Amino acid sequence: MMIKITFEVFSGRLLIVTFISMLVFCSSSFAAQLKFGDWVGIAETDPLTAKESKKIGTFTQDGVSTLWLSVSDSGEQKIQLALESKKIIASDYFSYRIDNVDTLTISSAIKGCESSCLIEYLPQKSELIESMKSGLRIKFEYDSYPEITQNSTFSLRGFTKAFKWLVSR
Repeated sequence: MMIKITFEVFSGRLLIVTFISMLVFCSSSFAAQLKFGDWVGIAETDPLTAKESKKIGTFTQDGVSTLWLSVSDSGEQKIQLALESKKIIASDYFSYRIDNVDTLTISSAIKGCESSCLIEYLPQKSELIESMKSGLRIKFEYDSYPEITQNSTFSLRGFTKAFKWLVSR
């Protein structure tokens, strides 16, 4: 009789400890994901500061490149655009074209992510953002090792809604 009571108390405590552990570890990486057409929005909460960060992104059909936009931490109304690649990026610039319009824009960028991404900071109401809102596709071109030009095309379906969600407070 004594063994049965001890086991029930022990298993009850074990259940409580397991439940509390799950709450602690699961809440430390809380992230919500929303779908906006071909774009995804991700909201994450830092468990230490309770500060929420958001970003939106999409990927190419070949899976080589992804495009992420997030609000800059600088406090200004700036957007960080990050073009990420599974290949090592050789260039410190990229060019982009929206909807095969003749205008090809070359933009310098900061290399980051151990040379697998290019980052640029833009005003929230920049010409690029406004063009992306009205476009169907954006094509980025950049150089990767060994001397291969990457042509990454991203869908802009759902971008306007995703961007509104990103900049909303």
